[in-house]
Amino acid sequence: MSHIHPNAYTPCCYGHYGYPHQWQYYTMPYQPMVCGSCCQPAQWCQCAQPSSYMKLPQEIVADATTTTKNAFVGGLENASLSLEYLKTDAAPTLNVTITENGATATWNIASIPDDYQIKENFATVSPGAVIKLVVADCTARLRWCEAVCC
Repeated sequence: MSHIHPNAYTPCCYGHYGYPHQWQYYTMPYQPMVCGSCCQPAQWCQCAQPSSYMKLPQEIVADATTTTKNAFVGGLENASLSLEYLKTDAAPTLNVTITENGATATWNIASIPDDYQIKENFATVSPGAVIKLVVADCTARLRWCEAVCC
C-alpha cells in the first residue's frame, strides 16, 4: 500500500489550475507501526538488534566495613563478571557465590598476593542470577555490564 508523501511536490510544481502535475508525485511505502521503546518507525528501529543495546555498568564492593554484598544480574543478555581485589590485612579471604537457575557455584580464594589483582571475565551469568560477595581482610569489587533497550 502506498500514499502520497506530503513533501512530494513544491509550489513550483503546480500546473495551470493549482493542482500538481501527475508525474511529479512520488510514493513511499506505508508503515504505520512504531517501536514502543524508541518511537522510531518499525523499519528504522534498532532495538531488536543486540548491537543497539545500551550497556549499564553495575558493581558491588565489599571491604572491612561491609564484608558481605548481594546483587542480582538483570538485563537482556548474559553478563561477564570481572573481579578486582586487594589485600588489606594479614589473613585475607574472598568468596563469590553465584546462584543461577537453582544451581549454586562458589569461587574461593584464601591466598591473596600483596598487590592489586584482577580476574576479567572469570564467570558468565544470565539475567536473574544472584551474586554474593564475601570478604575478610581485603577489599573486592565485582563488576559486570547489563544490556538494556531504552
